[in-house]
Amino acid sequence: MTRRSWLAARGVALLSIGIMLLGCEPSERVPARGPKPPPCPPPPEPAYQGAVVGTIGKMHMIESRYPLSKLGDVLASFKPDLVLVAVRVDPFREGHLEDASFEMTYVANLAKQHGVAVEPIDWFREQDLGAPETAAEPWDEASIAKREAEVLVQPRLYNFEQANGAELEEKVLLATDAEARHRTGNPLVTRRHAWMQHLSASAVSRHGRPKRVLAYVDVLDRPAIDLLLHGVGYTMKEPVALVSKSKDEMISDIPLDVMNEWKAQLERARAHVDTAKTAPEKAFWTDRQRTLQVVIDKRAACCVPQAALATER
Repeated sequence: MTRRSWLAARGVALLSIGIMLLGCEPSERVPARGPKPPPCPPPPEPAYQGAVVGTIGKMHMIESRYPLSKLGDVLASFKPDLVLVAVRVDPFREGHLEDASFEMTYVANLAKQHGVAVEPIDWFREQDLGAPETAAEPWDEASIAKREAEVLVQPRLYNFEQANGAELEEKVLLATDAEARHRTGNPLVTRRHAWMQHLSASAVSRHGRPKRVLAYVDVLDRPAIDLLLHGVGYTMKEPVALVSKSKDEMISDIPLDVMNEWKAQLERARAHVDTAKTAPEKAFWTDRQRTLQVVIDKRAACCVPQAALATER
């Protein structure tokens, strides 16, 4: 070995030892030559996107951290092509949205103001109101069924982040599955969710598979609609993330036409109370009437004590 080659080998060995001692790669110590390459572009947005907002019904009037304006914030940030609302088909076609929770009137009006198509996706029957739940089978699993499904009977007193977060959605999904296991399918809930999923898929199909679909449903129905939209090819977006990344926020003032619609709904709800044929049906409309009265008195602004929304017996 010549002296020159020996010195070269020795230099390589010393460099390797130095790199090992410093604990870094050569690229971290040796300056790169030439211009720095541009950063990789972000991945393209999915062509078809969906989002499902879980609402909390009359608890919007109690929970200060989940005002109606949050529902509008999601719409403003997501900019949907189709909005699905938890209203039954016939009352929606007739313009009688008192059949649903009051916030559905707000979001339906908001969507129409933005030129977005709105479709109803709720389903239930009056004769099923107040129906007793199916007994747990076997009988000695009743306490297990009650414990595993506890989230389904708790008051929906959630803030926006909780109602639309992954943790609560998982709890509701598992609780619904537990009810189905222990109560031979829990037929009323299972049938209602199946109809809601069918109506959602039908609306998407009839509107030519729009690029962005936004659904507003009760927080306990959120997993069922989330799964449906994902199943028909939509990449699901979290409402909390949509709002946090957006600079668009809705003005909290309620439009005059929404207030007028609630007032008309209140009169129809009172009429339903007077003509109800069964006690459960009467209780349903009495609760609607009481909630609408508070909403109108407060102009849908928070907050009232929980007792203010309790239905008198």
